[in-house]
This record gives sequence, structure tokens and C-alpha cells, in this order.
Amino acid sequence: MKDDIIVNGITEEMLAAYLDGNATKEECFAILEALPHSPELQEILSIILAVDRDMALGFNRPEILPAEAIAASSTTGNRCCLECEKFILRKREIEFDNDEIAAVAEENRWQGDNGTALHNIGRQLERYGLSITRRFKCTIADIVAALAAGDDVIVAVDGGELIGDIDIERKEDIFIGEIPDHTVVVVSCDIDKDTITIFDPNSTHQLDRYSIEQFLDAWDDSKNYMVTSFRRGAKEYTPKPIDTKDVKLRAEISALSEAIAENAHEIWASIKRAEGWRYGPKRNDDERVMPSMVPYAELTEQEKQANRDIAMQTIKLIHKLGYDIIKYQKTQLYAELKQRINIANIETHCPRCGAALYVGQRYCDRCGEKIAKE
Repeated sequence: MKDDIIVNGITEEMLAAYLDGNATKEECFAILEALPHSPELQEILSIILAVDRDMALGFNRPEILPAEAIAASSTTGNRCCLECEKFILRKREIEFDNDEIAAVAEENRWQGDNGTALHNIGRQLERYGLSITRRFKCTIADIVAALAAGDDVIVAVDGGELIGDIDIERKEDIFIGEIPDHTVVVVSCDIDKDTITIFDPNSTHQLDRYSIEQFLDAWDDSKNYMVTSFRRGAKEYTPKPIDTKDVKLRAEISALSEAIAENAHEIWASIKRAEGWRYGPKRNDDERVMPSMVPYAELTEQEKQANRDIAMQTIKLIHKLGYDIIKYQKTQLYAELKQRINIANIETHCPRCGAALYVGQRYCDRCGEKIAKE
């Protein structure tokens, strides 16, 4: 197959084996010998090393937020999140049907067999008319302020750290990784007495009290994720987008900012046009006219920058949540990567932490659990 030869007899298949660590001694020597003399080979390897640096090896990677971590630790069938939401509904004297609320959670995939993803905490409370905020990187002061305002507070924690041996759990964080696998409702927090009181779906007690230090150890594993609920219209909304300053995009992605921003404007304008809006030199809601119903090129620089910021912040958020964007390439390497992604779409999960698994994977990437063969 001469078509897949890159240079000096080195094929795409051979290079893929080399990058996977499966090449023979002779193949490795041939690649290393050809590298200084082949700009094409140098370019291919530089791309792969950049991907490794940004994705696999973790160099210069941003802090990943565990929005898809599964809160599942519960004595009620992986439904700790649902039990927390029901606790809040009862507290607010909002009537609900147990069977119906469970069915809706499963139908909307807020509740899976393995539990509830952190970004779905509070969906039931939304259904019952409460306003919800979801935030990472919160503090004890944020909890105290929310409770003082009359808000309900759900937090994601490592259930083992909350009730187990702290030293063992800290070692687990180092060698296995942080696992936010449980949700609890914070009922009160007394800074002076260094205590925090919670409703824990796993506990046989109505409420449990812990030291703030022990609570923080467990809460840190979720990057201090907090969900608050409150009556709609009860207070002024203060937006707090996820901080993505530590995300450094590759140059080729950053170069697309204008194209992405322009298309974002086209989408927005299409929606507005379908709603009956059209161009007018001054905004008039009654007549449905506004000055921004023009091609992207005619927008003010301030309006263009707003589109750029939204577009690039969205891409940065994708990275912050642990994903990456890879350009399509008609190569053996890309084909293998795509095959792995397709295999990964077959939903199998770690029985311990709920992380997605590849077909045939022997150990969980997140917690190290040995996966039994089916």
C-alpha cells in the first residue's frame, strides 16, 4: 500500500504504532532516523505531541471541573440527589408525587442507573417553580450567605471523606483521584462553633453535624460545587460565569474566533427574524425593530467583541469540562482516534465512580477500579 507511505518507507500505520508504543525496534529506528530530514514527518509528530501535551499528558492543562461526575452514593438506589431535592420540597411545603418525580427524572435522563450528573442537580426544583444557581469554586462564606438569604443549599461531596477515615480518603485522592459521588443538603453553618449541619440521604439520622474542616475535605473533591434554590423573583440575579482564565487555546482554535462569532450572530439574527424582528435605527419592542438586525460586518466593534467573547468563552468552557476539539484529518491516526471515540459512545460505566469506560477497559481511568469482564 504505497498510498499511505509518508516518507522513506514509513507508513501511517507504522507511525500510529510508534505513537501507541507498539512499533518494533527497527520501525522506531527508521522513524527516528528519518525525522531530521522530513518536514512532513516533523509536522505530524509536532501535532501529535501538542495533542498529548494538551489532552493526555496534562501539561499546561486547566483545572478540570467535574460537571459530569456522578452523585450516586445512596442507600436509596443511587438517588441521593433526588432525595435531597425531595427534602427541600418538603421543607418548602411543596407537594409532589414520589412515583411521578422519579419517572420524570429518568425520562429526562437527569437520573441514570449510576446516579445524577452534577450539572443536573436541581432540575426537579426548577420544575416546581424554584430558581436555581449552580456554581463551582464556592466557599464556606458563600454557604453562610446563601443560608442567611433563605436559600436552600445542595453540595456535592466525596461521601467516603464525609463519614469515613480521613487519612485513608486523602490517600485515595492522591493515588486514585478526587471522587465527588454524593450530595447533601446544608441546613446550617456555625462558624463560631466550627460546625456544619446537613441532611444526608445515607444517614439514619434526621440531621448530621460535622466539623467544618471535615466537611471541607469532602466538599473540595467536587471543586466546591454548590447548588442553591430560592423563590423566583426573591432577589436580584448576579451572574457568575465559570472562570476560564487558566484555559489556553491552541493558536488554530483562537484564529477561528471571528468566524465563530460571525456565525453566532447569524444564528441569533435568524431566531429574531423568525420571531418577527427586523432592522430599525432605534430599538422599539412594540414594533419589533432593532439596529443590530444587520450583517455581522455592520455591527459596532463593541457588538462584535461581545460575540467573540461568548464564542471563545464557550470553547474554553468545553476545555474546562475536560474535553478538547480536534480538526478532522484524513489520516490513519485520525481514523483510529475516531474509532476509539465511537467505541467510547457505547455507554459502560465504572461501578464505583460512574466514569465512562471504553469497551474492554480493564481499569477505571478515574478511580482505578478493576472492571469485571462481562
